[in-house]
Amino acid sequence: MRQVSPSVDLAAVIWDEIESETTFGQIEKNEYSDYAQMSYLGGLDQPESRVISGILEELAVTAGEWNAFGILAELPDNSPLFEGFRIAGFIIWSRQHVYLFDITETACKNTSWQPYSSQDLIKLKQLHKKIVPLFVQPMVPVGRRAENGLVAFSEKGELFAYAELYYGPRGVWTQPYISPEADIPGLISQLYSAIPNPSKLPIYLCARSFQPSISVVVEGLGLRLIGAQTLLVKHLVLRNRMEQSSLQKIFESGSIEGSIPVSQIKNKSR
Repeated sequence: MRQVSPSVDLAAVIWDEIESETTFGQIEKNEYSDYAQMSYLGGLDQPESRVISGILEELAVTAGEWNAFGILAELPDNSPLFEGFRIAGFIIWSRQHVYLFDITETACKNTSWQPYSSQDLIKLKQLHKKIVPLFVQPMVPVGRRAENGLVAFSEKGELFAYAELYYGPRGVWTQPYISPEADIPGLISQLYSAIPNPSKLPIYLCARSFQPSISVVVEGLGLRLIGAQTLLVKHLVLRNRMEQSSLQKIFESGSIEGSIPVSQIKNKSR
């Protein structure tokens, strides 16, 4: 249940009330991220909300010891685990749909994409600020692992799009950020062929709710929807001038995106 890596912190908690009812969870934090990430939560099919919240609160203490800004997690839409996460202080900051590229439908040999260069960092940060909402930006850092990404420019030399690439044993995860002024259908159509993929792994594309135009285009191109997830965060550090009781609870309001400012300087690990 643990892996050994000098660049990744890992912590697991096991909740064992009786021998037949064991629930467990793990978080990890790598050197590129300010936030810890929920790795897994397992055990019973539908554990009680108090058990879920107890595990999450214990893991939050460890994340605070790592000086993490918070904990990120993804849950399938309509998951029965939401209540436990809500009790533990998690809120929704975005939603995402995951698609699988259909080679026959989307492959395009001519492409505007090119490998990212360190010289693109300033323009990448400008694009990031333009299309990613302010309160989401800390959960979506820019440039931490950009060397694996792709970029696309307009005819005037403006950076119009960036695609983060994450390689794993079962596929390639693609996270695009595209200006609404760009040719989004053309860029998405060209993306499959532009991604280095010598092992011929399946390629997945993630479209988040703060870029609705990407979802519209992807569905129009016929990519196959794999699943939908809700993205959660538990902040461990908040602005000094804000009290926990004053924060808008997204679970209670029904709002899609969170409303938590993220100039974090005050530790709130419990």
